[in-house]
Amino acid sequence: MWGLFELLRFSFSSIIWGILITAICLALFFFLIRGWYRNATFTPISYVIGFFLFLLLAFQCTMIVGAIKIINISPYYESQIQQMVSTYFPPSQEVTGQESEQVIDWLVTEYPILQHYFDTGEFTGYTAQQLPTVMGAEIRSFLRFYILRRLLWCLGFVIVGAVLVIRSISKRNEKKRSSSSRYTRHSSHSMSRKRF
Repeated sequence: MWGLFELLRFSFSSIIWGILITAICLALFFFLIRGWYRNATFTPISYVIGFFLFLLLAFQCTMIVGAIKIINISPYYESQIQQMVSTYFPPSQEVTGQESEQVIDWLVTEYPILQHYFDTGEFTGYTAQQLPTVMGAEIRSFLRFYILRRLLWCLGFVIVGAVLVIRSISKRNEKKRSSSSRYTRHSSHSMSRKRF
């Protein structure tokens, strides 16, 4: 069973990497918007949107980093499943779906970090000898799909954030143009009065 120290170290390093990746993505985000509007000055609303985007991306990126770490150490989980299965089942015995679900429940109980990524699973038609390899492959496959979903969420948040920031900058530029055109009209009107 993982100790509290290992769990905190795993979580802390995932958070740190998640925040670093988010900061890089956000810097790139503002750089691209600046490329869209060369002389753009960001509005206070832009920074508020950037702050909320940072929080959303930080969460997604932290979960992605955690999933990548779990994929990298999945052989360890396979060996733990192997030990557990070999304790209770003969190698050639076929494990039922309910028994395989109990194995997953045990794995999640032993390694609580896994409950953030998956917590159930039924495997039927496999012997006790085959089950750890099949479960390890399924865990990796599930986590890859999980990472893809999180990346799509990140992309969606970035697109929505970019649209909102660009709209706020556009509105500000329109207000500047309309106020400067009013000022130009007013000054030209007063100049024409002076001539008469």
